[in-house]
Amino acid sequence: MDYIDLHIHSNHSDGLLAPEDIVRYAKEYKLKAISITDHDAISNYLQAKVAGEKYGVEIIPGIEISTQIGEYTIHLLGYYFDPDFWLINEYVEKNRIIREERAKKIINRLGDLGIKISFELVKLRSNGGVIGRPHIADVLLEEGYVFSFRDAFEKYLGENKAAYVPKPALSPEKGMEVIQKAGGLAFVAHPGIDLNDDIIFQLVDLGLDGIEIFHPKHVQSDIEHFLTIAGDHHLLVSGGSDCHGPRSTDIMLGINKVPYYYLEKMKEKLNKKYAVK
Repeated sequence: MDYIDLHIHSNHSDGLLAPEDIVRYAKEYKLKAISITDHDAISNYLQAKVAGEKYGVEIIPGIEISTQIGEYTIHLLGYYFDPDFWLINEYVEKNRIIREERAKKIINRLGDLGIKISFELVKLRSNGGVIGRPHIADVLLEEGYVFSFRDAFEKYLGENKAAYVPKPALSPEKGMEVIQKAGGLAFVAHPGIDLNDDIIFQLVDLGLDGIEIFHPKHVQSDIEHFLTIAGDHHLLVSGGSDCHGPRSTDIMLGINKVPYYYLEKMKEKLNKKYAVK
């Protein structure tokens, strides 16, 4: 049976591996298709596509967008959008600027706590990709201010911690619009971590295409529950490793055995919904 991994992060956001390295590992791990779903970034796609042609791995355009309903943070995964479509490019450019400004505010708060790191060093750590809290955590670790990557979040960068700065909230409706107007499919990511069924049903009413059901933090009861919801509401099924590279464990790529069958169902819906092959 052929397998896929549709939730991967590269060094174009908060992952550690370059797109070509991810594709090479995907070939080594015998994955037929992957999607690199960087946070608010699609710059990985061209490099991944070239590597996919080199290694014989199918590459699906992907992105992960953070949205908010009340107290709930909802991550949306987008697949098969047109990477050249103006709306999604406008979105990633705006969020690149928002993330840089947020990083500067976090660094200023750290400075108020007596922790001196520079924005330039954090930007360098991001390797030209979008800047996120993990890059600040890496610099804090490298500069000796924390004992571990996790320690940085537990002391300073996690929600409600001393240097935490929230991102401007985007509605799920707007997040889906960015993905779907670009010809893509919108999935809710890892709902078993912190979402309830009522939130999922709200997303369904807004036009959700599918659910990420296979995820390392979903236990078997989660998988069975979400498969039932997907069947009852005619939703597509996705899954992946949420791989960020070997930051504290192995790279995790392909850790979930997600059958290629689910990608074929996505293609079928695309053919019907957008009349594309």
